[in-house]
Amino acid sequence: FNRRAAPDGPIESGQDVGESHRQESGARTIWIASYPPARADARASQVRAGARASQVRAGARGLAKRVAAIACLALAMNTGAFGADGDPSPILLPNPAAVMNEMARALEREAALPVLHLDGSSITRGDVAGVVRAMPASFASLGSDDVYKYAMEVLVRQKAMVLNARRQGLDKDPEVLRRGAAALERVMADTWLARQADAAVTEATLRARYARDVAGKPGPDEVRARVILLSTPAEARAAIARLQAGADFATLARLESKDPTASRDGDLGYVSAEAVSPELAGAMFALQPGQIAAYPVHAMAGYYVVRVEARRNRATPGFEAAREKLERELRAEAVRTTIGSLLTGVQLTPGAPGDATP
Repeated sequence: FNRRAAPDGPIESGQDVGESHRQESGARTIWIASYPPARADARASQVRAGARASQVRAGARGLAKRVAAIACLALAMNTGAFGADGDPSPILLPNPAAVMNEMARALEREAALPVLHLDGSSITRGDVAGVVRAMPASFASLGSDDVYKYAMEVLVRQKAMVLNARRQGLDKDPEVLRRGAAALERVMADTWLARQADAAVTEATLRARYARDVAGKPGPDEVRARVILLSTPAEARAAIARLQAGADFATLARLESKDPTASRDGDLGYVSAEAVSPELAGAMFALQPGQIAAYPVHAMAGYYVVRVEARRNRATPGFEAAREKLERELRAEAVRTTIGSLLTGVQLTPGAPGDATP
């Protein structure tokens, strides 16, 4: 981020939030700075458009548009645990679930700290951590900037809708209160189940599982792949046709791919199935070295053309390297066992005939 001196005072509707401003957040000051020069013009235009819309209609949607762009910046400037000066995470990660968990854990160290205020309602680091934990592990490969942006946009829109709901008195509506009580029960049940799962993870159970499933066995499969990311399926199919006609994959990736790996001729390096989205993993691990997927692979970022260069088994991981995966497996098993025994000893009594749901 480009950090410059910021004027005092709140950010007004229509003001160019592409420049630096100061916003108070509890006892701390958050400097909301401009985007990197390459993205500044486009992003500033989006923010100005959102500000103009909010002047016309001050509802939830207008509020979300006006603050969503600055919200992710406020968070990034307030979460130094995720890289200096806003540097993004690597595009591909050997253990994306661990990366997402670490992001959430770092936010939870100061869970009560506000990162943004909306008309007296606060979004805290703990709120952001909750959204991060709910994201699929594959989101880690998008980089920390996009993870922050997505989480904050979700929360800003939700808070804006809640503010409007309160103005309409929905916080006193009997149906809302009934559903709120049901939601509280779900949270209590989820928390209880999570604690049962946590109790199953001990140093002894981890080491026993490592000895049983990992020690002395080959490491996980990896493929070395190249990708070309395009915006539409038609573009991707045209690229596949050119490759089948003899075009060089590396050259085409360098010239046309929208993926960050374009500067490396589309080379992802060696990756495990966990390091990429399920769609890409399904295509990559079905190919043999030298093969190109016959059809575009549709994933969140767009349409991929995929080529596999080589395959290998990674070396057997040591205990510490395998710990995160083993913890996930033990927790999942504990959840299944707990759910399977939930009704043991519980007496079930049918309600009155008129109460039964057809």
